[in-house]
Amino acid sequence: MVVYVNPAADLSFVKKVAILPFNNFSEDRYAAEKVRNLVTVALLSRGVFDVVEQGEVRKVLNTVVFPGKEVEEGAVLELDKETIRLIGEGLNVQAIIIGSVDEYSGGFGGRAVVSIAMRMIDTSSGIVLWQTKVTETSQSVWRKLIGIEEVDKSELARRAVEKAIDSLL
Repeated sequence: MVVYVNPAADLSFVKKVAILPFNNFSEDRYAAEKVRNLVTVALLSRGVFDVVEQGEVRKVLNTVVFPGKEVEEGAVLELDKETIRLIGEGLNVQAIIIGSVDEYSGGFGGRAVVSIAMRMIDTSSGIVLWQTKVTETSQSVWRKLIGIEEVDKSELARRAVEKAIDSLL
């Protein structure tokens, strides 16, 4: 896991966040949506930030930020400082969380791998407050030696998200 926390960042001002659709660079068509849902649950369960409903995020992205364009889960969003500011104003959030699913593969007797990247951006300044990249794999020498059953992609994704959120909080 790799983590960056902006040394000048004061996360105490962040009360409400929006989780934007994640980019999907994996072969699993629904991987980005699965991981985004896990991130939402992980943040809500910790009670640190309020999280905007995904339908509201989609509505603001499709009407205010990218009018006339249907933003889909897994699509790569081009975000500049002004676009981030518009999202912040449209959703009344202090920060957005964006991310990608870089790998979501394997399983069924083979080695499963889940790799995600996320970052939190201040909507007023466009500055990255936090960023992480986490990779989880199902196979290890220890597991193989003692014959422990492999872990599926869903569990690996949950573990990766938990580690990522733990590094933020």
